[in-house]
Amino acid sequence: MQRHSTYTLRPSRRLAALHLLLGAGALAALWSLPPVLPVSLSLSGVIAGWVLYRWHFDAKLRSPHSCVALRLEGDEAVVMVLRDGRHVPGRLSATSLITPFLVILNVSLETRRLRRSLVLLPDCMGRQNFRRLRVALRWGGKTSQSTV
Repeated sequence: MQRHSTYTLRPSRRLAALHLLLGAGALAALWSLPPVLPVSLSLSGVIAGWVLYRWHFDAKLRSPHSCVALRLEGDEAVVMVLRDGRHVPGRLSATSLITPFLVILNVSLETRRLRRSLVLLPDCMGRQNFRRLRVALRWGGKTSQSTV
């Protein structure tokens, strides 16, 4: 019997803070270099744009293409549910990272030759669901069927 696990994602304050921290660090590193004003201003705009985009897309889940739910099917099959209602099938890549505090899922999309990465922290789904996700990703169908 094949079990499907669905995980609903919610906005992550920790991921938002992490994006802001990385952006601030990149800006601090940029402005610590010898100043070339037009280049520094241009790169600052690029960094600020990247931070705002990732904050909107990954941390706050406000983009139509943001993944708001995740369904694990079979060994490596995954379906991402986007905010606009589309269900995008894919396969988990072996390069995905699973740690107690962070999960980075690299998903190869079946409809395109693109790859998508999902950065998940415990506050995006609650600690218990985050733990269930990590166990399902690590052990797949090998876990005991009596565990709910």
